[in-house]
Amino acid sequence: MNPVRPLPHHPALISDAPPNRAPISRRQALRIVASGAMGAAVLPFVSGCTVERNADASGGAQEPSAAPSAVSSSSGVLFDLAVAAPGASLVYPYQLPDLPYATDALEAAIDAETMGIHHGRHHQGYTTKLNAALEDKPDLQSRPLLELLQDVSTLPEDVRTAVLNNGGGYLNHALFWPSMRPGGGGTPTGPLADAIARDFGSFDVFKEQFTAAALGVFGSGWAWLGRDASGTLQIVQTPEQEPAHAFGFVPVLGVDVWEHAYYLRYQNRRGDYLASWWDVVDWEQAARNLTA
Repeated sequence: MNPVRPLPHHPALISDAPPNRAPISRRQALRIVASGAMGAAVLPFVSGCTVERNADASGGAQEPSAAPSAVSSSSGVLFDLAVAAPGASLVYPYQLPDLPYATDALEAAIDAETMGIHHGRHHQGYTTKLNAALEDKPDLQSRPLLELLQDVSTLPEDVRTAVLNNGGGYLNHALFWPSMRPGGGGTPTGPLADAIARDFGSFDVFKEQFTAAALGVFGSGWAWLGRDASGTLQIVQTPEQEPAHAFGFVPVLGVDVWEHAYYLRYQNRRGDYLASWWDVVDWEQAARNLTA
């Protein structure tokens, strides 16, 4: 493994908002925690200053551009939401997706009461509030959720925060539920296993670094295994309900470390929650997300 060192300068990794963009806020900061190719690092990332994953003639990903770009139907999306979040709504009005299993199906890791409250109250709450924010915005209702969240600074100021908080909460949870399954766990196989070995050295190293990242999220947020524009896997942290794709990462696997995800059973023992969570990860879904 390479020694830990700062990420090299890249035009898409910038610490100040461009002149036509509102200044970056604290909650718009993304922590890039680790990649096997670069070592661990923490670097400011401006929400919305991302790149599209466009394929060149050879099928590879183009180099990132320094100019911020919002995802649109004409330019494509960073990932296929229908693959990564089956049952999620793509546009307004948003509907709460069904759990892909019974509320007690993941009992070995997540108790039925927590699952029911998390899905039926928290995720439903994000859904309801997102719809309310867009109710009087017909020009935004036809825009895909991924596009709305790609660059929230372009949204009307009166709905910007509501869309970020509730749209992000809607999306992140829609990705979270199918990432788990009864009888899950173990280790990935195929292209995903190969990519993890390539970028982290081994699955064990990846698991150790991912767990450390999830434990290290201060307050509420998420830890993700994400694919960047070059195809490299990285472990990233996002605060609160910031979506990973708004920072240029295709979410491959994410874990919710808000306290409501685990507190009823584990209280403040986030580490115990994460240890159990590994036993229900759906690696087949994560493999689909890798190429979504």
